[in-house]
Amino acid sequence: GLMYYVVPKVILFREEHSPRTLVEKVDFVSAPGTSAPEIYRPGGPHALVTGRAVFSFDRQAARFCLQTVHDGETVESIRAATGFDFDVASEVKTTEGPSAERLATIREEIAPKILTFYPEFAARIWGLAA
Repeated sequence: GLMYYVVPKVILFREEHSPRTLVEKVDFVSAPGTSAPEIYRPGGPHALVTGRAVFSFDRQAARFCLQTVHDGETVESIRAATGFDFDVASEVKTTEGPSAERLATIREEIAPKILTFYPEFAARIWGLAA
């Protein structure tokens, strides 16, 4: 938990994007998105990446803002699949896929390392179209 408060750009990642996993209110907060103004906290959430979209986090508003949707998704489909309210960027584009070089690195170097603890995700990476 301590590193969360000092790492300047924490990228939250959640493959499943559903009202079950992205809820309006959690039962327990292990790492809050914001702190009181008198608390020095250089780190915290910067973005949320899911299997459907990418959100930025606005620390002043203490809210997520939809930035891009993955291929086949819309602002409306993201709203329907999200249990919390969020802001929407003035222009929401389709999330860019990785370059061929980056995709090769992910498949050849990263996927084999995460296979034991994220087998479904690793298998999905290997199955991506080039």
